[in-house]
Amino acid sequence: MQVVTDKLVYPEGLIAMADGSVILVDIADESLKRVLPDGRVELIAAVPGGPNGAALGPDGRVYICNHGGVEWIDVQGGRLRTGPQRADYRGGSVDVVDLESARVERLYDRCGEYLLRGPNDLVFDSAGGMWFTDMGKRRQRDMDLGAVYWAAADGSEIREVISGLISPNGIALSPDGSTLYVAETYTGRIWSWEVNGPGQVRKLAWPSSAGGELFASPGGRTRFDGLAVTQSGAVCAAALDLCAILEFRGHGNAAIVHPVPDLLVTNLCFGGADMRKCYATLSHQARLVCLDWHEPGLKLHFAT
Repeated sequence: MQVVTDKLVYPEGLIAMADGSVILVDIADESLKRVLPDGRVELIAAVPGGPNGAALGPDGRVYICNHGGVEWIDVQGGRLRTGPQRADYRGGSVDVVDLESARVERLYDRCGEYLLRGPNDLVFDSAGGMWFTDMGKRRQRDMDLGAVYWAAADGSEIREVISGLISPNGIALSPDGSTLYVAETYTGRIWSWEVNGPGQVRKLAWPSSAGGELFASPGGRTRFDGLAVTQSGAVCAAALDLCAILEFRGHGNAAIVHPVPDLLVTNLCFGGADMRKCYATLSHQARLVCLDWHEPGLKLHFAT
């Protein structure tokens, strides 16, 4: 494992770029940054609130799930943990950053009558639409149920596709785009749905009230954050408290454990010329690291 940089605050939402740099959000610093191959960190834009998941869209801009902000808990001399909804919280949004001008635009902050509560992560389909999770917000004595949305990249349409989830976080598509994966943090489960078209999934009557099929449920202390998929279709999940990335090669299969030395492995993505570099954000020690992976990761739509 190579440490690319430790000059961050609470990194997440990373994008491997063709020039070898990595774009990521720094949630606690409320910003979008670029990490160069030599470890230098450049500020791209300030993104007020809680910038979380990020992805390159069909127009070359960076699309960001902004959860609106949380209280930060210092657990160990500057090592941060996320807390409940912060006092000045005003809502969540999907924001867009132009990499040339650093201009930040708010694309969505509601779906019909419902305000977005805590957008968390996103993935683009081949047609240029985005699937994103809304984790909701946690307060001192209650929390929101979450949802999955599909939205057009030009701001013209947003629809709620899946509701009633408990802390939906990481989201990914299978290599052929026919399966949608969603990780729930607090339950430690990954659900899947058959994709029938842009913003459409097939829902089952059982076992999930949200209509998904249970893809993985390791149990124990497992909490999931971000997801990434390999070219072969394996689903890789950042496992927060397990100090690991868990790899699943099919429904119900036991996890292949890839140890990563940090208490908060929050997200991962694949990059490099052969797509065998796995970049991961380690948010307890606020580091971006790079691991050699045993097979190529999936090249995301519009990633270049």
